[in-house]
This record gives sequence, C-alpha cells and structure tokens, in this order.
Amino acid sequence: MLLKRLHTKLPPNLAPFIPELESAGIKTTESLIFTAPSTILALTSTITHVQLRQLVSVCIRLTSGGIMAASEMEYGDVEGPWRGFGVKGLDEMVESWDGVGVLEIAGPRKVGKSLLALHAVLRTLADIPEASCMWLDTEGTFAPERAVKILELWKVSDPHHILQRISVTPCFQLDNVHGALESLKAIVVLDTIFTHFKDRLTNTSAQGHAELVSLMEDLSALSFAHNLVVLVINSTVTSFPTNPLSRFNKTNIKPALGTAFTYCTDATLLMQETGKVFGMMDEEERERVRRAPGLRALLEVVRSRVSPTGRWAVFDTVRIIYAFEVGG
Repeated sequence: MLLKRLHTKLPPNLAPFIPELESAGIKTTESLIFTAPSTILALTSTITHVQLRQLVSVCIRLTSGGIMAASEMEYGDVEGPWRGFGVKGLDEMVESWDGVGVLEIAGPRKVGKSLLALHAVLRTLADIPEASCMWLDTEGTFAPERAVKILELWKVSDPHHILQRISVTPCFQLDNVHGALESLKAIVVLDTIFTHFKDRLTNTSAQGHAELVSLMEDLSALSFAHNLVVLVINSTVTSFPTNPLSRFNKTNIKPALGTAFTYCTDATLLMQETGKVFGMMDEEERERVRRAPGLRALLEVVRSRVSPTGRWAVFDTVRIIYAFEVGG
C-alpha cells in the first residue's frame, strides 16, 4: 500500500516523515517494512532509528488483515461481471471461473494479448449496460479504432454507449497505477505489468519484489471486495530447455517477472504463435505468417486455481478473434 494513503492515520509525530521517505524511493508500506533499517536511515536525514521502528510497527498494524474464525465467515455464491472472450473455444478453457480474481495473459510481443483482453472488455460492456472498464495503459498503445472495428463486426446497435464506458488511463509511472486503482470499475485491465517491473526485480534488493507483490495484492483485494474482473497482461522470458507446465514440448517460453508473481494471480493463460509450436511438424503452419493476414495463436492454461490446467485453444484473427481448434 502507498504510504501516502496512511498519512491521515499515522500519529502526528510520524506523519511528517512520509514526504522524506517518498523522496528517498520508499513509497509503499512493503518497501518500508522489507528494506533494511540501515538502508533507510542512510537515505534519510531526519528520521531516527527509534522513530523508524515506530513507523514500521504502525504500518504493520494498519495494513495487516484481521483475524476471524472459519465459523464466523459468511459463504455464498459470487458471480462476477466476467462474460468471457465471446468465443466458445476460448471461454471453455476457464468456464468454471466465477469471474472474480486476477487473470494473467502472458505472451511475447505482437502475439495478440491486448486484443484478447479487449474482446473480454467489450463482451462485458455489451452484456452489462451499467458496467465500465478502466484500462491502465503503461506503454501508450491502446488503439480505440480497434475497439470500433470489433463492435462493427459484432453489429452492436449502439457502439458509442460501450466505448464511452472505457476509461483509458496512461500509467507511465508505477505511482500512476496505484492512484488509478482508487477509481473502481467493473473490469480492470493492466496493459502491461512488465513495463514497470522489468528493471525493478533484482537479486540484490527485495524492494522491487515487495512493490510487485503489493500491487498484485491491491488488485486481488479490490477484485474480491468489489466484485471486479482484473486482467493483467504480462510478457514472457525464455524457459530452458522447455516449459514443464505446457502441454507442448516445443514451448520454450514462460511468463516473465519470476516465481513470486506466479502465485499472485488466479490463473495464467500463455499465448504464442502457432508456428513456434507446430512449425516443425507443419511447413504450411510455419510459413503462414508470411502469406496470410492477421495472426494465429495458441492459448493455453498453464496454471490455474479456478479451472482445470492443460486446456488449450488455437484462435485465428484478422480483425476479430474466432477459435477453430480446442484441446485439453
């Protein structure tokens, strides 16, 4: 959680230290708690060791979850605003998901991750008139004309009513992402999380990992507290020699951002070009990308705690997605 969110809840003798900590790069409670005290004291000039210990103690108390016996918890069926991608083969991959939680879509560049997320957004907004979407754009790549083309092909009667419910928020700084989350929507898309954390995760500091976990915990908490769909788009890195979680022995990529991030989402869909997977067996598939328009991609559930893993589908697109082969 951002330290500035706790500013009004801190004791008067500790609250004035927040601006100095932020100037030193300590902007979240996780960074404050997990960064060595000697490092923080070296970066600041007015905070004493005793005051730092007091501040850490207060932050832990304010951000830790309450304790509740299982017998005191309320159970019930929860139906989120998730309406799928609008394509039967793809929707069957996560058909048992109730739509509440964080869904990761990982894949290399230019494979169609944002397009797939856009289909899910438009499907939800078309089906739920009061729903709205917040699209957190970290690279400035959101293309409204793509949404217009999809709605035209769907023959939606009032596409303007759907488009005006998509709020695109430029988030070129990590603080912008945290700030944007304070405005709740029915569906949230983070495109992409890799932009802000590709250089923050190192073996020499825990701060980047703490910030990543903090952001994902905020997203998950918002999803369950307010019945939201959260789609997080991620990049990929090489998995040598292959990815053991994939059904295909030619898969040599895996979601980026490390092992810790793996446990921050409820399900992970891995996308890749079909030529990378089937090209060795099918020359036509390998050469298709040079001869045919659009893209053809393999989408696979490589990890999930809300649906069966191992399911996969191949989808083809020029301006709109349709699936033509599924497996599992």
